Amino acid sequence: MLPEKTRNLIALLILTGCNQSKINNSEHPATETTHNPTTKEILTQNPNADIFQHKGIIYTNASNIEWVQQTELTIGEIVGTIRKQYIDGITFENEMATKLPVGAEIFESGQILIVNLDGREIRYLGLIEG
Repeated sequence: MLPEKTRNLIALLILTGCNQSKINNSEHPATETTHNPTTKEILTQNPNADIFQHKGIIYTNASNIEWVQQTELTIGEIVGTIRKQYIDGITFENEMATKLPVGAEIFESGQILIVNLDGREIRYLGLIEG
């Protein structure tokens, strides 16, 4: 049998753990979940956003994002081509863009995709949460 001081210490630790759990749960009653931004969310905030969708991910023009511009990239294989331009009110889908013209080629380079447009490389950053 354990000495009384040891039993009291164990009981105290158990009670403290239970109370701490209740405190934490009351401070954060619901678990927050994140999600990738949707075209609707993006276009509501900025109707002139330069975006396109590829494999369910929205990519945004990263010309004004310094770290994206400074990252050394190697252009990989072509992964897609812009097939449609977005018109307000239609469902946004893969290979659809708000600004890029139909036929613009998309090249892989990790989370950053590169579009070659009239001899210019335009970097687009995938908007991925989490």
